Amino acid sequence: MDIHKPKPVHGWRELVKEIGIIVIGVVIALGAEQAVEALHWKYQVDAGEAALKVAFLREVDNIALRDVQSDCIAQRLSFLSQTVERASESGRLPAIQAIGHPPFTPWTIGAWDALVANDTVSHLPRKKMLDYVQIAQRTAVLSGMSDRENDQWTILDSVVGPGRRLSDVEAEQLRVTLAQAAESNRLMRRTSSRLRELVTGTGLVEPSESADAMKRAVLGKPDAPICRPVAASPSMAGGRAHE
Repeated sequence: MDIHKPKPVHGWRELVKEIGIIVIGVVIALGAEQAVEALHWKYQVDAGEAALKVAFLREVDNIALRDVQSDCIAQRLSFLSQTVERASESGRLPAIQAIGHPPFTPWTIGAWDALVANDTVSHLPRKKMLDYVQIAQRTAVLSGMSDRENDQWTILDSVVGPGRRLSDVEAEQLRVTLAQAAESNRLMRRTSSRLRELVTGTGLVEPSESADAMKRAVLGKPDAPICRPVAASPSMAGGRAHE
């Protein structure tokens, strides 16, 4: 059996040539690998921003609801404050039906959490990354505000029902909660308006899409429970509405 021995390299020129061929092959392989990786991350970034756009559009809807219903919330709180003051003087709450709640919507951007988890964020341009971080942080703040506001309105719901006695202690608790709810409404509106500026500033959400969200919110305003008149209980004398 013939054994083929490696062909010996004759001279420095041939040695350099052989080494050059090897180096070029390695460079080509590395370049191809980098090109594939670059394409992979471009796809990840594009897919991630498409998911962010969907999440941002949902937040724009939430912002529009808050903007449109904010005045209704303020008016409802004014009505409740007057009701509590009258009840505090008489010692009795009137019969009141449902008072409605501010829009309790999920302020979350799950798509951003996914981009952080799979390290796509490190492949975003620095300015974009910082813009998205700011949006995610402000959304988290709104989520916390919304939870606190919902707790406040749960307390305010205690006035709903048939007429009953109102103690001084309960009246004071309601006054405190009404003041907290009024501040929550102001903060939610101001913070959400700033979030809209940040979201539209990314270019992922067009100004026209934000305008469409406002139109939908305006059309739905008459049906929002917080914007409807509070009806007195049918058992209440005269059956008159309080608003």
